[in-house]
Order: sequence, then structure tokens, then C-alpha cells
Amino acid sequence: MSFLYVALGDSLSVGVGTTFFSPGFVQRFRRSAERVLDDHIALRIYAHSGYKTEDVLNDLKKEYIQDSLRNADIITITAGGNDLISAARKYLDDKNEEDLSIALKKCITNMTAILDTIHKLKSDSDTPYIIRMFNLYNPFPKEPLAQKWVKKFDTHLNNLAIHEHVAFVDMQKLFKNNESEYLSIDQIHPNDLGYDRMAEQLNKLGYGQLGNYEEE
Repeated sequence: MSFLYVALGDSLSVGVGTTFFSPGFVQRFRRSAERVLDDHIALRIYAHSGYKTEDVLNDLKKEYIQDSLRNADIITITAGGNDLISAARKYLDDKNEEDLSIALKKCITNMTAILDTIHKLKSDSDTPYIIRMFNLYNPFPKEPLAQKWVKKFDTHLNNLAIHEHVAFVDMQKLFKNNESEYLSIDQIHPNDLGYDRMAEQLNKLGYGQLGNYEEE
């Protein structure tokens, strides 16, 4: 048998920030998973730079993506960072924290809907699968307000791990105090080493029942 890995999300799933022709976390994680599961893993990436949670949710209405998710054994999702950054920029213009509060509520509503949609698509499946997600890191560590709202976002996102099959990589813990080492020149996206660390953390979360599943 072989496995199918579907990557959904934003520029992090695209791999923005790597050096020329270097892989992002998706390809690095795929290689790790192939070693652990001792099998070939097909990869389909449905991700776009600039995507917000609403965009990812809208993509799930596309039939070809739904078909891929129905058959997927491994699913990763990166979303929420652009929601926060967009709200932060609006806040810098009007100094109204309500911008961040509205963005948080919308982000969590969309992320919940994303997971609910995937679970519904997988409801008839009798094979194991895993969903791996990332909470947010703070690309502006010197801004106290940014730290406050990243923490709020992450608290709510982490609560989504109550869903069966779902586990999160703690990006805040991974990147905090390592920004200069793990972030690219734009100071927002990870660099090669940052993406490598993300893949390592995904691998450490394990593979659920995938390693024990044998096709009849």
C-alpha cells in the first residue's frame, strides 16, 4: 500500500522563505513520514501565499480537493497567520484593538468549519488518518500587543485539538527566542532551518494508527 498526504494552507505550506529550490516543511515532513512508515507517500499541495482561513475554507468547496481529502491519510493545515497580520496592520492604522478581536473570532470560526468539513468528508472512511496543524508564532517579538494577541489566537486554536485525529505543533514555543536563527530575511516566514524544525516537530507528534494499518 501507499499513503496520500494533502497539505492545505498559506505561504507556510508553499514554503515561502526558503533558499532557491530548497523544500519547505511539507516536503521535509513527507520524507520523514516515508522513513517512519516505510512506504511511498503521494503528495498533493493545495496552498497559496496570502491565504487566510476563509480562503482555505472556500477551497474545501472544490470537488477535486474534496476527493483528495476523502482519500488522504495525512493532512496538514497552515492558516491563521495572515488573519492576524492583516488585523494587526489595521490596528496600526486605527489603534482599535477590536480589529484583533474580530479577526480572532473569524479565524476560530473558520478553523472550526475547516475541521468539521474534513471530518464530514472522512465520515465514511474506515481507515485511519491524521490531521496536523500549527498554532501561530509571533514575528514581532518586540511588540507587547502582538505577543498578547498571538497568545489569544493560540489558546483558541489549541482548543481545536479536542477533535479526533488532530494535533498541533507549538510554533510559539518552537520559534520564541530563535527568530534570528529560524526566520528568513523578511522576518515573517521561516528559513530553511525553520522549516526543518517544523518538519521535525510534526514527526515527533507521531502517526497515530497509520503505522499499524494494513490494507486488506
